[in-house]
Amino acid sequence: MYKIAVAMNPIETLDPTKDSTFSLMNQLQIDAELLYIIPDSLVLDNKIVKAKVSKVSIDKLTEPFYKLSKTKEIQLNKIDAILFRVDPPVNDYYLNIAHILGKLEEGGILVINSPSAIRLMNEKILGDCYSPNTLPSIISNNIETIERFVNKHKNVVVKPLNMMAGKLINKTSVKDKAFKKKVRQTQKNDPSNFIIVQKYIDVQKYGDMRIILYNGEVYERGLLRFPKKNEFRSNLAQGGNYKIKNVDTKMFHHLTIVSQILKNNGIYFAGVDVIDKFITEINITSPTGLQEIDGNTNDLSSKVARSFLDLIDQHKS
Repeated sequence: MYKIAVAMNPIETLDPTKDSTFSLMNQLQIDAELLYIIPDSLVLDNKIVKAKVSKVSIDKLTEPFYKLSKTKEIQLNKIDAILFRVDPPVNDYYLNIAHILGKLEEGGILVINSPSAIRLMNEKILGDCYSPNTLPSIISNNIETIERFVNKHKNVVVKPLNMMAGKLINKTSVKDKAFKKKVRQTQKNDPSNFIIVQKYIDVQKYGDMRIILYNGEVYERGLLRFPKKNEFRSNLAQGGNYKIKNVDTKMFHHLTIVSQILKNNGIYFAGVDVIDKFITEINITSPTGLQEIDGNTNDLSSKVARSFLDLIDQHKS
C-alpha cells in the first residue's frame, strides 16, 4: 500500500461537500495510507525534514468527517509522496513551507505539486504565458503606468498576484472615480506591491470555465461559472453559479500541450481558467472544482487520484 502525507490547511476547516482536497483524499485512501501533517509542525533539522503526523481516514457521511490516529513525529523521507494542498496567499508563510518541502524533493521524494516549481511560477503570470490568444495585460506597481493602461483599454480588472477565490480583485474603468482607491486596495495599501491589470472580458456573457489538467492530461468537461447579479467575479466563493460543459475542441488540444509542459516542470495538477478564448490564470497551488465537475460521480476525482499513484510508480522505477 502506498503511503502519502498531505500538507494542507487544518483538516477541520475543510468542507467535505465542496473541497477538492477532500475529494482527492477520499479517492486516495482506497489504495493508500494517508498521513495528515499537523499544521505548523514541519521542521527542517539540518537536512532532515520532520513533521508530526496522524493517520487519517475520511467519510462524508460521518460527523466529524475525519478520524485521526495518535500523533507522532516522523521523518518525511520515508514515505512515497507528499500532496501539497496548502491554500494561498503565497506569502512568506506559504513559501517557507515550500522551501522545506523542497528539501524533500531534492532528496528524491515526489511532491505534488513540485514546491520548487510553485516558487518559480506565478498563477496569474502563467495564464498570459500559455494563453493561445493574447489578453492585453500588464504587471506593475506604478499608478501612472496602470492609469495609462486603463485609459487605453477602458474597462479592466486588477488582481493581486498571490491570492485566491477572487479576494482583493477589483473591476475599474477610466470613468471610475474610485480607480486609485481600488488599485491601492488590490495592492493591500502598499504601493510597492505589484499587481496584474487585465482588459475586462464580459464574463456575464462568456462565463469563466475552470478546466482541470492532471499528469499531462486534460479532463474533457469543465466548470463554467457565472457571476451573481451585479458582480463580475465568477468564483463560487463569491456566490457564482455554474454548469458543466464540454471543453471546446480547439482549447482542449491546446491545453493538452500545456498540460505536458506543466508536467515536465513538476506541475501534475492544475486548474486553468478560460474566459472566451483567453486563459486568464492557471491555478497550481490548490486547484478546486473537482466536486462540482464530478456531480454525482467520482469520475474526475478518481482519475486524478489514480494519476498520482501512477506518478509514484513512475518515480520509483
